Amino acid sequence: MYQSQKQGNQLTIKFSASFERIDSVCKDVKLFLEAENLHDMVFGVILGIREVLTNAVKHGSMMDPHREVMFFMTINKAQIHVCVSDSGSGFDWRALEKKEAPASDTHGRGISILKAYFDRVHYNE
Repeated sequence: MYQSQKQGNQLTIKFSASFERIDSVCKDVKLFLEAENLHDMVFGVILGIREVLTNAVKHGSMMDPHREVMFFMTINKAQIHVCVSDSGSGFDWRALEKKEAPASDTHGRGISILKAYFDRVHYNE
């Protein structure tokens, strides 16, 4: 399942929790950013959301294609707001935020990447 809707300055995507769908989300986000004349933002935004969506599929949804992941993006003035939700029980982001993964690691770099490319990152409790 994959549903994408663009309405004004907002992009909403609901998709089955599978890695293949992440590529579709990234393609839609790229087109959305380019349509808003934000070509210079594409690389960093795609890199960040790919990390977040991978974690939502892998950890939050346990790679169960029967579960859904929700993605929202809104562009207001020069700000891009992204929200991702999944059906998982959450994670201890406070503990992970303090860890710094070596660049050679193949996993565990998501929060570091978000901090490098996004001005602010928020988690729910």
